[in-house]
Amino acid sequence: MGEVAILFQQTRKPVSVAEAWLARAARMRGIAMTLAVQDAQVLKAYAAECEAEAQRVMANPALRIAA
Repeated sequence: MGEVAILFQQTRKPVSVAEAWLARAARMRGIAMTLAVQDAQVLKAYAAECEAEAQRVMANPALRIAA
């Protein structure tokens, strides 16, 4: 048996809350592509909610309190 390289995407922590919501939406859309149409619609709706939450977070950034 020959050598086989197994490639993994290096995971990194999200820089912001909005980025975390967008990453979650992207994961849901990727999973939805593997499902039946009706099942995929549920995940696509959730992905849209995640994107809306990311937009909300970007529009209203939390105030940081300096310690």
